Amino acid sequence: MQIDPLEPGTDPTHALLQLLVKQWVEAFNAHNVTSIVALYAGDAQLFDFGMKYPRRGRSEIERWFARRFSSMPTITYTPANQLFASGYAAVLWTTSGRAPRILGQSWLSRPFQVDGASVFTFRDGHIQDQRGYYDHLSALEQILPPLKWLPLRL
Repeated sequence: MQIDPLEPGTDPTHALLQLLVKQWVEAFNAHNVTSIVALYAGDAQLFDFGMKYPRRGRSEIERWFARRFSSMPTITYTPANQLFASGYAAVLWTTSGRAPRILGQSWLSRPFQVDGASVFTFRDGHIQDQRGYYDHLSALEQILPPLKWLPLRL
């Protein structure tokens, strides 16, 4: 269940977290790098299973989102459910779009859709830490169908 941040009786701390998550989703779907990066603390960390290493600080996070949005201009993030606790939010989502061009060829850019979850930690009205969890292999198999033929799954 999602609660309107302006609903009477809503915990103001939870309302702020709901507003921050809403702003993050809107900035992500608009591919607005400036707006999304402004939601992170200066020393924030961003990590998901599709990354080789965490992005630390606004400048690394900015470069990551700029590359992501330029290489995947159709990517969207659709929240399915949200849970809030003191200083934390967990968002269950579906992301979809078209993968980056392979070898520069647009006809090799395949559609994908994957479900996942993001856990946000907040401090002083900013995102301090964000972790994304999803089946990265499933996304890769959609982008590169021959991977389905390899015996990678147990």
